[in-house]
Formats: sequence, C-alpha cells, structure tokens
Amino acid sequence: MIAGAGVLVLLPLAMGVVAYFLIRWKTLAALCAIATAIVVGVGVLVLPFGQPVDVGGEAQLALGESVSILGRELVLEAGDRIGIAFLFISAAVLFTLAWRFGSQRLLFPVGLGLLSLLTAALLIQPRIYAALLVEIAAVISVLVLQHEGQSPTRGGVRFLAFSLLALPGLLVTHWLLERYAFTPNETALLDTATALWALSFAFLLGVIPFHSWVPAITSDGMPLGGICVRTIWNGAIWFLLLDFLETYPWLSDHPSFGPLLLTIGLVMVIVGGVLAVAQRRLGRLIGYAALIDTGCALMALSMNSKLGVTLVFLSLLVRPLGLILMASGLSGAWARSHDDSLDALQGRGWPAPWSTAAFVVGGLSIAGWPLGAGFVWRWAHLRALASYDPRSTLFPLLAGAAVMIGVWRGVSVLFQRPRTPDGRLEPFSISSEDWLTATIVAGAIVACIFIGLFPQTIGPIATHLAESYTFFVP
Repeated sequence: MIAGAGVLVLLPLAMGVVAYFLIRWKTLAALCAIATAIVVGVGVLVLPFGQPVDVGGEAQLALGESVSILGRELVLEAGDRIGIAFLFISAAVLFTLAWRFGSQRLLFPVGLGLLSLLTAALLIQPRIYAALLVEIAAVISVLVLQHEGQSPTRGGVRFLAFSLLALPGLLVTHWLLERYAFTPNETALLDTATALWALSFAFLLGVIPFHSWVPAITSDGMPLGGICVRTIWNGAIWFLLLDFLETYPWLSDHPSFGPLLLTIGLVMVIVGGVLAVAQRRLGRLIGYAALIDTGCALMALSMNSKLGVTLVFLSLLVRPLGLILMASGLSGAWARSHDDSLDALQGRGWPAPWSTAAFVVGGLSIAGWPLGAGFVWRWAHLRALASYDPRSTLFPLLAGAAVMIGVWRGVSVLFQRPRTPDGRLEPFSISSEDWLTATIVAGAIVACIFIGLFPQTIGPIATHLAESYTFFVP
C-alpha cells in the first residue's frame, strides 16, 4: 500500500532532482515541472480519499493513508486536499508562463522543491515542525530571487532575514500555548503567545513595518521568482496561519484579535496605495499591489466569522493569477535590459504586445477592478466591510485606484515611442513574441477574465474551504 501523503511530498522532490539535471534544456525542465504540478494538483482532487486505487501491478495508492518520515507523521485530511491542489495548480500556471518569459532556469527544480517542503509543512504532525520546514523553504527560495550567476539581491537577503526572525517566535508560541492548555488560569501566557504569534506572522506575511522585502523581491531580482514566493510560499503561510488559529482557538478569542488585524490591514492598504501611486519601477508596483491585497485579506480575517474566512480563501484563490500575469508581462518587457524603471522600459510595449496585455490584465485583477479575477473577491470584501466597519470601506477602493494609476503610467511609457539621439522618433518595432507565447498568454488572460465574469466558478471552492475551520465566532 502506497501512502498518499508520502507521494505528495516525495514525488515533487524526486521530479525536482530530475528537472535540475535537465536544467541545460529549459523546455524539458519546464515541461517536467509543469507536468508534475498538474498531475499532483489534479490527482489530489479527483482520486478517492477513502479507498485505495490501483496504480499498476499489485501496487495500490491510498490517498488518505498517513506515513511516517524520520519519526514524524504526515497526515492528509480531507480538508487539506483543496489547499494542496491550490498550491500545485498555481505552480503549474507559474511554471508555464516562466517557460516563455523567465530566464531563471532554477525556478523549475527549486519550485518543485518548494512544493515538496510546503506540502510537508501542511501535513506534518505535530504542527511545530511546520515552522522548520517553512524556514527551509525560505532559504532555498533565495535561489530564484536573483539573476543566474549573480550574488543574492537585496530583496532576497531581506526576505530571508525576516523569515528567519519569525522562527523563534513560532517555536516559543507553540510552547506557551501548550502550557496554557494545562494552566488556563495563567492568562499572561496567552497574552505573550498572542503577541509572539502576531509578530511572527507579521514577519512572514510582510506586514508593515516589516514589508521592505515585498516590493524588493519583484524589482531587484527576477519578477517571476519573486512571484513564486508571493504565491506558492505565501499561500502556504496563510494556510498555516489558519491552521494555527484552528489548533489554538484561544488566539482568535483574544479581545484584541479583531481590532488588531483590522488596524494592521488598514495601515497596509493605505501605505501600499500611497507608495504604489508614486512608483517609477514596475517591479515595486507589483510588490505594493500584493501588499494591498494582503492588507485587505487581514481586514477580512478581522471579522472573525465564517464570511471573513471565506473571503480570505477567495483572495488566495484569485490572487496568484493576477500576480503571475503582471510578473510575466514585466519579464517580457524588460527581457533585454533587466531594468524595470520607466525610463528603461520606454517603447518596449511595441515589440512585446502580449507581455503588455498580460501586465494590464494582471493589474486589473490585483487592483480589484472589473473584468479581472480579483474583482470577484474585492467586491465581496467591500460588501462585507460595509456592514462590518463602513468607515474602512473607502480605503481599499482608493488603494485599487492607486494601483491602476501605476499600471496606466507604465502602459503609457511602454507604448511611448523612444527618440534617437538627434531627437527623431525611432521606427516602430515588430513583435518579437512567437505564436506559442501569444497562445499561452491569451489563455491565461481569458482564464482571468472568465473568473471575473463568472464568480460562481470559484466561489463555492472558497466556501468549502472555510467550512473546514471552526475557530471563528459563531
């Protein structure tokens, strides 16, 4: 009997090793990574959970079977299936667009390694070991945040530093909460644990004032490498955060839980909007757009209700597509210069029209404007805020408008014809993007717009995920 939990961890790890040996042949490495992510992502959804499946010969795969690795138990529960599928399918989209736009070949083997480590973090028992696996994943993530053959970027170093700062707090929090479970009269333990928990996840999520790595990883290094962190790694962090709240419901019962998260989310939305509208580097614009979206998700979680948790999952489901499209568009536009400043990108939209289209549609989505997938969750978020805290409703709207101002400024520069040294306009450039790139980008754009027009395709998934949690106030 083959345990499904072990396959989910070991298969992407093994295929990551294969992709590494194929790294000289980018297409082969990319196809290996894409196929692995799709097979695991779809398989964890469609395979029956309660009964074994024949996989050839006398071998049988039991998806719900647990496995012990190095003395630690990996347990796949029914509620974990959609979360793990989300990570792998998001990675498949990222790998597909990175195949056409990314120059960082390490993204494919490292991405598969990340999936293996983060899946293990979501499955491992006891949960305290999840923090160690997340930190190991953060360490290897630095490899895709830099240009090949160059030293680590400023954003990568900051990301690693803040991630490592979170580890002691998570370990101590676990110890304090275990003590509180046996001595519930010592409320000081709960207060200390809540403070350490909030600080640790603030480091991991890039909450202000610990956010300097968020815009840097998509500007100083490879945009798609930075988005790998903001989608796959960050998605796992959100699932661990919610698992923490489910395991220790005393955290969400704390009187400061809702007001604190609402305040932090508002600060992130306001500061992110102000900085986004002032950006002259498109990579940093993507980072601040992600910062705003995270702030909105924290505002939703502050509701401490089933609706709030549903909105968090809705944001996690639609966010990757917008960020991946924006990063792919930027990668295609800056392919020659590796400079994301507006001055360097002048006129680059003409030879890269599909890259520009990806950047615009991704911007629409992450800003929460109509037609983009992100509009699904932002509109639901605003409606919920209107009844929960009407005074805060205006700020996400203004922040989304700030992101779109930055996107519009970038597009206007991309399609601005540069001038020769003697002041004459340069001739129009012919598109340098092949038909395969155009087809893949068009498919991603259609998927993004389709979700925005038909929210019923993704809304029930978020609702189903939220039903797995009960820590919120009834």
